[in-house]
Amino acid sequence: MTENTTPSSNRKLLIGSAAAIGIAAVALVVFVLPAEYGIDPTGAGKALGVTKLNAPAEEENIYLKRGQARTNVMFPLKEGAKPDEATLRATLAEHNIAERPGTPVRTDRFVFELAPYEAIELKYDMAEGAPVIFSWSATAPVHLDMHSHPFEGGEEATESFVINDSLPSQSAVYVAPYDGIHGWYWQNRNLDGVTVTLEATGQMTASRIFNQAGEHPRPLSDEATPSPDAASGETAAAQ
Repeated sequence: MTENTTPSSNRKLLIGSAAAIGIAAVALVVFVLPAEYGIDPTGAGKALGVTKLNAPAEEENIYLKRGQARTNVMFPLKEGAKPDEATLRATLAEHNIAERPGTPVRTDRFVFELAPYEAIELKYDMAEGAPVIFSWSATAPVHLDMHSHPFEGGEEATESFVINDSLPSQSAVYVAPYDGIHGWYWQNRNLDGVTVTLEATGQMTASRIFNQAGEHPRPLSDEATPSPDAASGETAAAQ
């Protein structure tokens, strides 16, 4: 009986196996240990912003309690509701909330592929009382922290409205409780890539991204098409 493998194919198999083990080891040290257990031997977890996912529940609850104490801010929508201007106005009228005068309604679309244990934040600049209707979905459940903070007071005044470790989608009308930045933090806790798609319509005036490289302004999708490097890390320009 003859063997079908050759020394060359055996070497390729060994090299491939070693490479796979190496990639898994890097993912374990850089992403999994900092995010899940708070162990960050290389410091890469802190640099990539994944260690905060292991923050004590008490610390997260401070922000969540602030957000949950708000009224007339979050109005979850039924499954299948369209994130369009008509649905936005109908929802506001249903809850006796007046539209904010003098601020035009904008539309936006954001698509981003998250690598394993990668995270990204998308925020909108919104004035107090400005509403936005949104719907986002992911190809696999992701960690979500929907939060905001005022321009005056900064991150110390952060309020979280939804925190969930495994959420595949979210649709709601949100009314800004103050002048500030408002949006979502998504983090992929899977070993495969996950694509997040967001559709939004409302009185947001600008948008920005926060990722491991820092803060980046990005145009809303109803503006002119940006240059390829205008929004660092965005895999699909808003359309």
